[in-house]
Amino acid sequence: MGSLLSLMTSCLSGNNYDADDWTLSNAQIASFSLASESVDALQNVVFTIDQINGLIFNQDSMPFRTVLEDKVIATVGFDNPYGVRSIMFIEGATGDTVQSVSDSINFSEPVMITVTAYDGISLKMYEAKVNIHQVNPDTMIWEKYADILPGKTFQDMKVLKYNDFYYMYVVENSVYQLYRADVPDISNWEKFELTGFPAKALLSQISTLDNNIFLITESGDLYVSADGQDWSQVTIDFPMKTILGYLPASSITGRNDVLCGVADVDNNLRFITVDNQFVCTLGQTVPADFPLSGFGEFHYETMNYPRLVIASGRDSKNNYSNKMWATMDGRDWASLTHPDFSFSFREGTSAFLYGGTFFIIGGIDETKIPLKDICFSIDQGITWFDTYNVYNEEEEEDETRYYFPMSEEFEGRGFMSVIVDDDNYVMLFGGKAGNNTNVLNEIWRGRINRMGFGKER
Repeated sequence: MGSLLSLMTSCLSGNNYDADDWTLSNAQIASFSLASESVDALQNVVFTIDQINGLIFNQDSMPFRTVLEDKVIATVGFDNPYGVRSIMFIEGATGDTVQSVSDSINFSEPVMITVTAYDGISLKMYEAKVNIHQVNPDTMIWEKYADILPGKTFQDMKVLKYNDFYYMYVVENSVYQLYRADVPDISNWEKFELTGFPAKALLSQISTLDNNIFLITESGDLYVSADGQDWSQVTIDFPMKTILGYLPASSITGRNDVLCGVADVDNNLRFITVDNQFVCTLGQTVPADFPLSGFGEFHYETMNYPRLVIASGRDSKNNYSNKMWATMDGRDWASLTHPDFSFSFREGTSAFLYGGTFFIIGGIDETKIPLKDICFSIDQGITWFDTYNVYNEEEEEDETRYYFPMSEEFEGRGFMSVIVDDDNYVMLFGGKAGNNTNVLNEIWRGRINRMGFGKER
């Protein structure tokens, strides 16, 4: 059957050696590859051979929309150095039988392979298939995951992940309350009593630092809790106007973990950092267009430097923002966003890092309309794009691989809490359709398909 298989060797019966019974009965395939003139990528596909279960397959699926329209050529190698007697392919797509590897084979569906060993008796059977992604790996699928606490009405909400629990701070009938759920069991919320929790606390300003949770009040007082329940006021040098977020320690600069914010220093707004010993360090004067409320934030690391970023919000004159800002030390901030490639002006957006990409979701725009759009940046916040379906149906090709649509059933909203969980789901908690509306008592989750490959739901 040709040199591809080395099926038979005339010297097997010579006097130079004796073939043992195992060699004569060995019909195992040792290597397998496919080639096609119409699908160049096929030649780079690596196939795994499962000898126990008789399976041949590629663990890394070929790209979405790959089509094996034409027949392909199979190259097969064997364990037996002297070859085998015969090999037969049965096409799953057509039912046709192919008995020569020099002939092309239809692999659009699984193919059964029967190998007959040199002894003419022993057989080995395999099912060979080419795995192709059946869903677009770069599409994000959203679903309403659960109601948080059915029958409850909240005026405000902030959810954070802390010490393997979800902590949910709410305003319920004008009273601050705390609910907590185990990370694996987010449907079971338990109520806990709050001690020392301040009046007029800004729930949007709750942030973690090291082993503590911090928040500020409308008057700029700073409070801390180690367990999320018992709170006490911290005396610092300057009243804080805003907590911007948490910046992890830097092994390069030697800086410790710090809480980043804005302080009122003699009626002048200055950036400030507070370490876990409550030592304050002042930074630059805050730019006039820097957001002080209604922003989304997260931290990330690039080139071994931790950074904190914030997006959208309102500045000191209540003007809406369409920028992302970043800092490496909490005291000096720079605007990232290119003015010609920004998202729309808004407050209350949810910002997060996911799969190496920056995202923002929703918010409330300048005309008080709640948004449900998803914008993303693949260059760390400089240029932003929305997520229209960019697949060209007529030309049957992608202009770009990114497509992150929100579910049609999802109501526009801002001020959601966003957490990326251990299964790579983006979890959206609550949210409000306006500054003076109640919280939407629900959890949504979404995941880019490729982030879920190999993970259980």
